[in-house]
Amino acid sequence: MARLVVTHEDGAAFKVSCRGHELMMDQPESNNGKDLGPTPPEFFGASMAGCVGYYVARYCQQVGISTEGLRVECDWSVAEDSPRRIANISMLVHLPSLPENRQKAVQKVAHSCLIHATLMNAPEIEVDFTVA
Repeated sequence: MARLVVTHEDGAAFKVSCRGHELMMDQPESNNGKDLGPTPPEFFGASMAGCVGYYVARYCQQVGISTEGLRVECDWSVAEDSPRRIANISMLVHLPSLPENRQKAVQKVAHSCLIHATLMNAPEIEVDFTVA
């Protein structure tokens, strides 16, 4: 069984189903969608920022640093050449309280999150088709 399933709903909208959760993925109206949810690149950015945030929070909790107010901002740019892709991702981790002697450790933890490590060591990607 698949970890998640993405099902076409209507127009540019897709329903993402995973472990009993359902999310909508769509395009803005300016790109032929109905803006029913984030776009795939927005989910990608959310995945990256959420992963970094989780690793930072887990580390902070383990060493007794407050995670109150922790947030991760994520932005990206699209390459101007071919193939069309995300060329640059920037994240800004806001952690209101961080002792100076823990800053390098937190940065190392942020760079070791599963999504970041995956992007730095590209996985093999397989796309197969079935006709039912």
